[in-house]
Amino acid sequence: MTGRRLLWCCALAGTLTACKNDLDRVAAIEVGSHAPDRITTGAEYLFSDSGQVRNRLRAGTIMEYSGEEPHTELRDGVELTFYGPDGKAGGTLSARRGKIDGQAKRMMVEEKVVFVNTKGEKLETEQLFWSQDSGRVYTHRPVKITRERDIIYGEGLDAAQDLSQYTVRRITGSLFIGRNDTLAPGNPAP
Repeated sequence: MTGRRLLWCCALAGTLTACKNDLDRVAAIEVGSHAPDRITTGAEYLFSDSGQVRNRLRAGTIMEYSGEEPHTELRDGVELTFYGPDGKAGGTLSARRGKIDGQAKRMMVEEKVVFVNTKGEKLETEQLFWSQDSGRVYTHRPVKITRERDIIYGEGLDAAQDLSQYTVRRITGSLFIGRNDTLAPGNPAP
């Protein structure tokens, strides 16, 4: 019985003394220079100006990087909602992934980009940029805009950030032009 007790005490003492954290060794562990500083999953960020919400960003994963070229990567689905001065949603942009350059105040989204405005018009493309400073979205890639009466195809687009007004470059397809539509600023439709 005493032998068992002694063996058990030795095992317990060995276990207790074997577990220790060497803080110098823990501090010496390096994280690669390309690793993110912070990772957030299931994120929702609200951006405001003068106490009023201007944008809501949702993403499956947000990875923030500092260093020489600070940026934020958005993965596993991105949704950006724009709000007007009245606080109502003005348009919703979604994509599979994106990247934010905070210094340039520009966001790029790509892969299955869809933007729906308050009129129900739907923009589809593979890459889209949003410039926070100018309040514009743009792309040089092929675009498809589905409207109530027609579908517009083109190569490139420049638009207001809520997609309320837009210019499509190199348009193809048939267009329905109503009495209230304009072909260009100052030129009413027939």
